[in-house]
Amino acid sequence: MTDRTPVTDTPSRFWTKLGAEHERLLAEHGVERVKRTQALRYFTWRWRPSQLKDSEQLKFLLRHTTPEAVWSAMTTAMPLDDELWDGTGFSRAERRATVVATRLLWDYAERNGAREVLDLPEPEIGAPLPIRYRGRLISQDLANGSLEADAIHRALGGTAPKNIVEVGGGYGRTAYALLSRYPESTYTIIDIEPARTISQWYLSQLFAPERLRFLSPEEALELPAGSFDLALSISSLQEMTPEQVADYLQLFDRTTGGGTVFLKQWVTWRNPDDEVELRFDDYPFPARWQKTLYETAPVQTRFVQAGWRVPA
Repeated sequence: MTDRTPVTDTPSRFWTKLGAEHERLLAEHGVERVKRTQALRYFTWRWRPSQLKDSEQLKFLLRHTTPEAVWSAMTTAMPLDDELWDGTGFSRAERRATVVATRLLWDYAERNGAREVLDLPEPEIGAPLPIRYRGRLISQDLANGSLEADAIHRALGGTAPKNIVEVGGGYGRTAYALLSRYPESTYTIIDIEPARTISQWYLSQLFAPERLRFLSPEEALELPAGSFDLALSISSLQEMTPEQVADYLQLFDRTTGGGTVFLKQWVTWRNPDDEVELRFDDYPFPARWQKTLYETAPVQTRFVQAGWRVPA
């Protein structure tokens, strides 16, 4: 991908440490509870009461929610029994805060997200948190997925992708949303272990095998040019070294010619293990990419989400 030896096949110190932590969680809890363990290190936010006053996400949601909706989120019955929250380690106060915050996020997503994603059932696979609202099981992952799917749809200019690749797919929450919204599409996930095995376990129970492919970073180096019409990464590039970010952008450039790249990343984030701080606006985006979207992400306002058309 560059004149030097690519480093995408060598995880950053941060990813190596995170992978070891996930291996420990798998050994302790099993993959069957991934939404109560590993998911809390992906994009399911843990709402601690002591941190709510400083939460930018909560401030955003309160600014964009009517008093009536806030009251409904707080007063609708919320089962908080220990057996329902088994394995989470949440205190009773934390359970209540998580339920209310998730309901507020859901309300916002209903008004601003992709309806096709919100209408999906939250899969019981992986033991989702027992949060119910308006007669159904809801989740942060479906709500965030609907907001991201809306942004991706705008970045695509309304076209439907046929072949999608994601770097750092977590347990598969985004893949579930996009594979469901675009039923003719295939999906490739590039990730390290154990995340790759977790997403394969999860998604293989929901979709036909011919729609799925799971690659290591090293295997991804062999992908042919023009393989995809949508490439994406959500909250993963900032966890890499600058050289790895450059290599993945070059990978997207080579494999997504004629397609679209979508990124949702921290505006700026310090990687303590690799001792680097990355700013999104400093990423080495190929000059030939044509920007189709650039905005502050809703709810997670310390993130930016952007899209580019990659010339063929």
